[in-house]
Amino acid sequence: MPTPYFILAKPGGGNARVDEDTENQIVFLNRKRVFLLPEINIDYYAKYGLFENQLIEWCRQYCRKDRVFLDIGAHTGTYSISLANDCLEVYSFEPQRDTYYALCGGVALSQLHNIVCWQIGLGSEPQIGKQTLRIVSPDGGGSTIQPTRESVLREETIEIRTLDSFDLSNVGFIKMDVEENELCVLQGARRTLERSGYPPMVFESNDETNVALFDYIRNEVGYTVVKIGGCVNMYLAVK
Repeated sequence: MPTPYFILAKPGGGNARVDEDTENQIVFLNRKRVFLLPEINIDYYAKYGLFENQLIEWCRQYCRKDRVFLDIGAHTGTYSISLANDCLEVYSFEPQRDTYYALCGGVALSQLHNIVCWQIGLGSEPQIGKQTLRIVSPDGGGSTIQPTRESVLREETIEIRTLDSFDLSNVGFIKMDVEENELCVLQGARRTLERSGYPPMVFESNDETNVALFDYIRNEVGYTVVKIGGCVNMYLAVK
């Protein structure tokens, strides 16, 4: 039986009591999909909808009802929540604490029971363990464990695991956006890709001359890589 949710918003410093407090706001949510999104981008969301909305819809063709979708670098879950009904199960990986909480909130409010959220970063075997995540923007985008030229707002200690450590074998589609750590994620995912029959992947690369990443995907894993039309930095890898 689904659990309905409402939002009780209290004024700053408000206590737990609700009686006679006229500043409380109660909001019932009657939509099938609920996203918790960074307020800093509210003008964009109000005018255009979700970031990468057209790309999310384009990705739907690669989802399968009998296979798992991996959302690696899930942020607040726009891909995970949007595509969940087209997949058997979704594994959403988001290591940054506040962004992970927003991801879980959106999943709960959307009443989606086939999404598993992990506050884990993925990487290669040498990266396993504790790593420093550099947070470079208020909305959580761009956070990275790699060296960055961006101004770092703050840092968090996160846990890194390899994708292979999850022992998955029924992956049908992968979306990966991990801010320059894509190569390391793939190095830690070789067995998963092989056991799953090398599923299609959509991934980000801010540098289209990233020789190490593209050579690994093409020559080591055996994918064909094409740039996705209309996107500045997103690519499709297929067998």
